[in-house]
Amino acid sequence: MSVSIYDELVALAPAGVTADEIVIGPFITAVRAGERVGLSTTLRPPRHEHKSQVTRPGELAGRPLAEIAALVASKLPLEAALGMAAINAGLPRAGLRLEELNGADLVRELAEGLNLVVVGHFSFIDQVAPVTQSTAILELDPQQGDLPSSAADRAIPNADVVVITGSAFANHTIERLLELAAGKTVVVLGPTTPLSPVLFRHGVRAAAGSDVFDPDLTLRQAREGAVFRQLTGVRKVMLVK
Repeated sequence: MSVSIYDELVALAPAGVTADEIVIGPFITAVRAGERVGLSTTLRPPRHEHKSQVTRPGELAGRPLAEIAALVASKLPLEAALGMAAINAGLPRAGLRLEELNGADLVRELAEGLNLVVVGHFSFIDQVAPVTQSTAILELDPQQGDLPSSAADRAIPNADVVVITGSAFANHTIERLLELAAGKTVVVLGPTTPLSPVLFRHGVRAAAGSDVFDPDLTLRQAREGAVFRQLTGVRKVMLVK
């Protein structure tokens, strides 16, 4: 039986490390562990749902980082995103060669003349689409021209290159998407993306995520409602197989 990608990532959370500070902003969720900060896109609950979305609010900061990371399995969207932020705060970086590459440029290079399927609506796709043979966008909340996420089973098998939002880790769709994309060139993009070679063992060619170099500023901005592109204490980095 294959090991879950979530189990592999949670197992990397270092022992004896606590989640010192937790921020669940409207767009960015962040966990600070020592000098490291991990990020995730905040997954908001369904519209008009006012039930509890965090099981133990006010009791999470100071808990073991591994315990917070394990929340990625939660059925509550806010908790699952919090779990991914904790995972990202604890992933080992020693020996990793993180490159400051533009995700859009990499996708353009990989997808030129080929069939591209994108899971998530990225702003750069309008610049990439003209060089591809075809481009299809799958979205949970489709915009004009997008396909619904339910079309993944028929769209992804016809792709040469598949780009997946890192949020798929938090909303628990990543394993199914990677299964559909087996044998394709797969890129995972966005602040939630775990920068770990674990992804390579599950068929990913490149992982583009975030590296927080100014923890105080990043947490303050996330708390005050910043979207990812407004985080000035973060650099975009990529791990390429």
